[in-house]
Amino acid sequence: MKKKKSILRFALHTQRNILLVRTAIELLHGGLVVAAAWKTSVIVNAAFMEHGGRTGTASDLLMLFLCVLSMALLRLPKSRIEAQLSHRVRLSARTALHEAMLLHGRSSSGALTLTLERVDALDPFFHTVLPTMIAGAVLIPLILVVTAFADPLSALLFLVTLPIAPFLLFLIGKATRRASERQWDKMQSLTDGFGELVRAAMTLKIFRRIDAEGAHLAHMSHNFAEASLSVLRLAFVSAFALELITTLSIALIAVSIGLRLLEGMMTFQTAFFVLILAPLFYQPLREGGIAFHAAMDAKTAESALLPYVDLPSPTYGARSQILSPPAVRTENLSYRYPLTEETVLSDLNLVFPSGKSTVLAGASGIGKSTLLLLLAGQVVPSEGKIVLSDGAGEEENSFDLVQLSEKTRTHLITYVPQEPHIFTATLAENVSLWLENASDEAVTAALEAAALGDFLRALPEGLRTPLGAGGHPLSAGERHRLGLARAFFQNRPIVLLDEITAGLDGDTEALVIDALTRFAHHRTLILTSHRPALIAWADRVITLGGGDV
Repeated sequence: MKKKKSILRFALHTQRNILLVRTAIELLHGGLVVAAAWKTSVIVNAAFMEHGGRTGTASDLLMLFLCVLSMALLRLPKSRIEAQLSHRVRLSARTALHEAMLLHGRSSSGALTLTLERVDALDPFFHTVLPTMIAGAVLIPLILVVTAFADPLSALLFLVTLPIAPFLLFLIGKATRRASERQWDKMQSLTDGFGELVRAAMTLKIFRRIDAEGAHLAHMSHNFAEASLSVLRLAFVSAFALELITTLSIALIAVSIGLRLLEGMMTFQTAFFVLILAPLFYQPLREGGIAFHAAMDAKTAESALLPYVDLPSPTYGARSQILSPPAVRTENLSYRYPLTEETVLSDLNLVFPSGKSTVLAGASGIGKSTLLLLLAGQVVPSEGKIVLSDGAGEEENSFDLVQLSEKTRTHLITYVPQEPHIFTATLAENVSLWLENASDEAVTAALEAAALGDFLRALPEGLRTPLGAGGHPLSAGERHRLGLARAFFQNRPIVLLDEITAGLDGDTEALVIDALTRFAHHRTLILTSHRPALIAWADRVITLGGGDV
């Protein structure tokens, strides 16, 4: 059975060099802590026990100041490293979620919770858990060794009391994990509930059920609050218990040192030095409660993310392996809606020749738009496959579409839906989709080719004109042509267009068809349309449910 990878473990593995630097900084910090404690004990002993003057302790005071200053300066690189690690992990997790949902059709009503709350829940691991782990791994052994040379009995007491705190955390570990999981589940339910309320607001208003749904949301909000309080209670109890244990341990060591001081069995300087080190020795353990609960939250969030980020990657990916423009064919292709299992397309065997334009015709609801989505790789066939091959149809240069990487599909295929989404951005950004180094000339040429030249010249700000929500001030026909302009700008060998001339008048449709004629050269075009002019223009027509025309 394949073992699922750990996001956090993988991040630590890939960032080994950064972690080594962080550990080295912590080791240096630990050395400065010990040095500062020793100099403090020297200064106090000289001032109170030996009655030394200012000149006698001046050099020690200077060294103490330099140690404290160095420790303060080391906080900056430590914080930057932790922030860098956190940013990289969260970015890679969100990228993996995005790719999984696009490539594998994995989506859910809790996607917002996953991409926001659960990814952000990984952040405390790097700002709280990791520093505590490194401090514990470096500072505790260092102080233990130094104390063993200074006072072996105190070192033995350190060693004896050390396992108590981890054992306590182990005992409450399962309860904390369960509480954390309940909290996340209630949060997801609450997020889903709010989303459903927004989507169904009109229906609820019509049937006068808004109050009932509001009461349901209030109940879910109460459950989430209770789950959160349960986590906080456990965190408080564990933090209190750890604080009590470490305080009692320090008190035990202090009593031992005090008794031996009275008996003259150790010097004041050594005693003071060990007393300074004792709280520092237990500090990682005292912070362990907060770190432990942060780790449980991160682990719970990671468990929810793993089904998305642990999906198998496509095996192929080189664009150069497919000669341009490719031919496209379907082999026993079927598609059923995931929830209803309603069959939309069944056992399709179609061929779309290389470098030709093919229109998909047929009655509304027959599955033309769904077929384009399948050909674009946006959804996965229920049965059968879609094959891309070179124009000669050579089997050695034939590839199953779903096995191609997202990068390869992006280089090969442009898909323009029936209702292109217009972003709240400039006209140029809506055409280029924020492509780096996109020239104004290329964007303008794409708009001109899509019969939007007059529209562009009428805009006072030209390409920098901001488009509002819903595409304002574009008409329905202009939004269609903006989608076509994106296809022209991307300049890919396979172009899928869904009802691209819908809503256009005859003259504008003729301009678009002329543009398509120029654009179709050395490309495989597949279009859906009800318009007679576009059907007459195409090289081939496939009527779904009726065969070739």
